Amino acid sequence: MNLKKQRGMTLLEIIIVLGIIGTIAAGVVILAQRAYDSKAMTDLTTNINTIRTAMKDAYGSTGIYPLPAGTATAALNDQTITEDAGRATPIGKLIALGKLSTDEAKNNISNDFISAGAGDISANGVQKGYFIEINGLNRQQCRNILLQAGNSFDYVEVTDNAPAGAYHYNNTSVDLAGTLTGVTAAVPGADAAHPGTPALLTGSGIFRSLAANGNTQITADGVITACNDDSSNSVVLGSR
Repeated sequence: MNLKKQRGMTLLEIIIVLGIIGTIAAGVVILAQRAYDSKAMTDLTTNINTIRTAMKDAYGSTGIYPLPAGTATAALNDQTITEDAGRATPIGKLIALGKLSTDEAKNNISNDFISAGAGDISANGVQKGYFIEINGLNRQQCRNILLQAGNSFDYVEVTDNAPAGAYHYNNTSVDLAGTLTGVTAAVPGADAAHPGTPALLTGSGIFRSLAANGNTQITADGVITACNDDSSNSVVLGSR
């Protein structure tokens, strides 16, 4: 009888230990995934800023930015980006000019090369601006890009038809002075009892632009309802 009890306790202890190990392992996996996601977002934000600098460096002095080639850009791979197909796209031209490396030109979330192109800065269609489109984002990734990069650009738009392998803008310039959509304007604070509220962004839309009253301040509270519950979000960032 004592032997049976001893064996029973030993088996119970093993089960408990295995349960603890499983719980710890699950926690480690979650933390590792969060660390990976955080690094991916940091790397992508770095690439956005690098491409922004490259666009200004290559085209800023003339103000003649190339039209986008979204479909062609989405079809590029690590080999064709440095061939004629790549050089026919704005991002491939930046690589050919030595302004970017192939790694810096890539969206490490969708695994596509990043699409870029000309932006109109007035109703007359003067293409003296540019934009960058980041595709294949889920809702949380989309919100993080808005928060990390949005306020440093003149134009910010979210679309919901650009999964990995596709772009919203193909071969037309973006109107950087477009009318805001999907934005509930901020309410200024009146006093300590009425501190005001930030601008609220909802779903897809033009959240920031060169239009009158288009200089939306993007905040953490404001992006909570931004973007869409799928992986077809793209964030379009433009500047003069």
